[in-house]
Amino acid sequence: MTAGRVRYTIEWPGLSREEKAEGYILPCVAIAETDVVIEAPDAVEI
Repeated sequence: MTAGRVRYTIEWPGLSREEKAEGYILPCVAIAETDVVIEAPDAVEI
C-alpha cells in the first residue's frame, strides 16, 4: 500500500513488523479506513 490507512479484523494479520513498515497489507483481513492506493506490479490489464 502506498497511501491510505487500513485496520484489521484480527489482532495480528500475519505480517512481520518489517513488512508492515514497508507498507504490505493483507487485503483478505483488512478494512480500508480511508481511500487506499496499492501497488500491484504483476497485475495485468484485462
